[in-house]
Amino acid sequence: MALCGLSHGNLNCEGEPLSRPYRTSRAPCQRELKKPRQASLRLAVSTAYYTIFHMLIDDAVRKLIPSTPSLLRIHAKRAFTHSDMRNACEQFVKSSGTFAQLVAPPVESDLLTVATAFVELQYHRHTADYDLTQTYDRVDALEIIEQAEAAVAAWSRVRDRPNANVFLAALLLNRRWNK
Repeated sequence: MALCGLSHGNLNCEGEPLSRPYRTSRAPCQRELKKPRQASLRLAVSTAYYTIFHMLIDDAVRKLIPSTPSLLRIHAKRAFTHSDMRNACEQFVKSSGTFAQLVAPPVESDLLTVATAFVELQYHRHTADYDLTQTYDRVDALEIIEQAEAAVAAWSRVRDRPNANVFLAALLLNRRWNK
């Protein structure tokens, strides 16, 4: 499955056309046939993370924020931060903090897959973007992309479950819940 349009072609989770379709992260990895440039492989790794990042934000905003006024959801997307989302994912995997009170056990394995992938993909994205001593080959990049694709597939199976709602709310509110 390509990481494009949240696995729905160029449609969002409501079946509407995306204003800016998600780019597939395999393309930069497969551009050069023999030996891909490090820049292409780094772009592929970074794009894999951002696919998950934006997919989760899009679903969270759709479920948590009213559709009117029309600009509200667009502005709400800016409230999500990488570090808060990573911390929420780490706590969700541990079922610690507020999660223990809000989730209905057992937590779906697909939800844990998404949370774990988010944390690991963010690490890979930071490494790809900022650690120039790290080199990648096509196999490394494709493994990271496959992890992102597995997370997209897992999310599509679990996104309408009550625990997924708690997870999405935590991506935005977790830091405030733990005060």
